[in-house]
Amino acid sequence: MNKMPVTVDALQNAVAVLDRQAQVKALNSAAQMMWGSTVAHAQGVTIGHWFEHDETLSKLLQHMAQGKNEVCRGVLRLLRVQDEMTDSVLVHVIVSPVHESAFLGQVDSYCLECHQLGAYENASQDAQWRAQMQNHQLLMRQLAHEVKNPLGGIRGAAQLLQNELEEVAPDLMEYTEMMIAQVDRLKHMVDQFLVPYRQGLAQMQVLNIHVVCESVYRLAQIEFGAQLELIRDYDVSVPDVRGVSDYLQQLLLNLVQNAAQAVLRGAQGAPKVIIRTRVVRHCVVNQIMHPLMVELSVMDNGPGVAPEIYDTLFLPMVSQREGGTGLGLSVAIQIAQQHGGTIEVNSRPGHTQMRVLLPLSKDSRNAKGA
Repeated sequence: MNKMPVTVDALQNAVAVLDRQAQVKALNSAAQMMWGSTVAHAQGVTIGHWFEHDETLSKLLQHMAQGKNEVCRGVLRLLRVQDEMTDSVLVHVIVSPVHESAFLGQVDSYCLECHQLGAYENASQDAQWRAQMQNHQLLMRQLAHEVKNPLGGIRGAAQLLQNELEEVAPDLMEYTEMMIAQVDRLKHMVDQFLVPYRQGLAQMQVLNIHVVCESVYRLAQIEFGAQLELIRDYDVSVPDVRGVSDYLQQLLLNLVQNAAQAVLRGAQGAPKVIIRTRVVRHCVVNQIMHPLMVELSVMDNGPGVAPEIYDTLFLPMVSQREGGTGLGLSVAIQIAQQHGGTIEVNSRPGHTQMRVLLPLSKDSRNAKGA
């Protein structure tokens, strides 16, 4: 088989036919475009040429080598070289057996279907997405009205408690100070939800992302404490970003809380959550090529994201947790996008990575380019 059927070639999703050694036998037009390769160049080449080598890829290769007669799914990072620049995208892959011989049950080939994750970046053009996001914004404003008044009472109680502690236990005052600071932060965010969202981002400043990370780390330590291991993995060379500190803190806190709740539902091994920072090269976000971006990742060893909700993970009211609203991730992706960035998901049982990509500040870009 070296030519795709017309019906398969017309599919929007990328489809490749592979032999049991994971060598390409055929590609449809969408796969050629996504992989940045022609059929002539791809034939006989193993898929490891295009995909990042990790545990998931190893399992898929083993699955095909053993000729298993069942469907296998996973998330892989597709590496592409275009105009001498490399970029990468996360794709959800489905590997299905193909029976070409007359022997019942014998698998001769596999069909590899690739669906790019992060489709929510383009889904804003879809009517259903727009309707859901409008409902979400209305809901958030209603919640903001409901939350605003109790926040004043909480702040007052924390202030009274702080006054009492000043006399009897001054060493505990750092906790009341943190409570007051967080109430003030939430009140500021609530106020911003009651005005057009972009107005809240008018006060962008140059920020050290590790200051944001440390604030969230302290909050998570208090909230989850001894229930899990919270690990910091910072690259101190990460340059500054431009953003609103309160919003980025909320973004990261939502991701950390989501990860913590996941590992507490069921972790592979001792439950742990990692906050990691890195600098990454050649990223395409919102159709813009960024030579450098800041990568802020939250990783956990929980059960992973269910494949059936991958495409809707960042929509409001989509949640794997019983009783969950899904608002946390929906707010997170909105904040990332308003900062010119995005969030990518790479998940399998035992390992989930929420990867926030943020542009560098103008000063950082100039310094890196100098």
